[in-house]
Order: sequence, then C-alpha cells, then structure tokens
Amino acid sequence: MTGPIDMLSGFSLATSLWIALVIGFFFGFVLERAGFGDARNLTSIFYFRDMRVLRVMFSALCTTMVGLLLLSYLGLFDYEVLLEHSLLKTYLLPQVVGGVLFGLGFVIGGYCPGTAIVGVVSGKIDSIVFLVGMIVGIWIFAAGFPLWGAFYKSFDMGRLTLWQLFGTSKELMAAIIVVMALFAFVLARLGEKWHPYDK
Repeated sequence: MTGPIDMLSGFSLATSLWIALVIGFFFGFVLERAGFGDARNLTSIFYFRDMRVLRVMFSALCTTMVGLLLLSYLGLFDYEVLLEHSLLKTYLLPQVVGGVLFGLGFVIGGYCPGTAIVGVVSGKIDSIVFLVGMIVGIWIFAAGFPLWGAFYKSFDMGRLTLWQLFGTSKELMAAIIVVMALFAFVLARLGEKWHPYDK
C-alpha cells in the first residue's frame, strides 16, 4: 500500500500515507455511488442479474495495466520496482484454496473486505456483521497458523507475472487480457439477458 509511490517519487513515507488516505476516501466514495456498498448489487453477478462488478473490475484491471505500460514507455514507471518490492510471491495451491474460500465468503456474505468497509460507513448492518466475521476469521487463521503455516508457504513459485509464466512480452499479454475483457463483456451482456434465476 505504501509502495511504489514513495519509491518512485520524492515523497516521504508519511506523505505517501496521506496520499493513500485521500485516494482511499475517493475510492470508497466512488464505490458507494456505484452501488457497491450494497450486498444485493454485488452478489447479483452470481445470478446473472447484474454484471456490473465484472465490468468494473475488468475495466479497472485493463486501465491500470495499459496505464502502467504507457508510463513505463515514458520513463515514469519502473517494472523492476514493482517486481522486486510490491509483487507478492505466488504460492499456487494455497492461493487456489484461498481464492475458493474468498469466493464462497463473497457469495454467502455479500461483500469483499473493501466493499464491507464502504457498507459499514454507509450504515448497513449486514456489512457490520460481515466485517466482524472477517476479523474473527483473521484471528482464527492467525491462531491456527502453526497448524497450516507449512501449507501456506508451499508451492512457492516466486514473484511471477503472467508474461513470465507464458514466456511472452508484457505488451502481448496486455493485448490478450484486453481481448479477454471485451469477450467477457459480451458474455456478461448475454448472461443478463438470459437471467435464469428470474424465470
């Protein structure tokens, strides 16, 4: 969260944290205005009723990806800083298990951690319950870490990007992901028209 802003700029760590706070405030504001502080809007994606979550997340991913490529061409962004300091390691199987658990929590609880905070600030009781449950889950995970810590650190693949994994250039991988996003948008629209759970 604190990098690579303070690594690539003349800002101090304290200034970077203040910048992050301002960005976080406006990010939460936009999420609320988009309706992402409401569990019903968030979980509609699983019932093919409203695919805006997919559109927003894929659009954000593609915008960031293309933006970083452009900034790197202009000499304003260094991928090496990202790879060495900000990119988390890939622990394949543990992260697959974590992704499944996260997805189940999203479906059942109706929120992810960020949107739960937005819901709490908006005064939604269900998001407060979700957030309390999330905190309890974090405590349970931390308390039981001696039991599953070895699995948590297993299948270590290092700091790995998709273009490294598939042996392509950053530019080709970015183009492939943009095409995937466009294809997903078309499928999302068809899914909304299908809306099988409303029939």
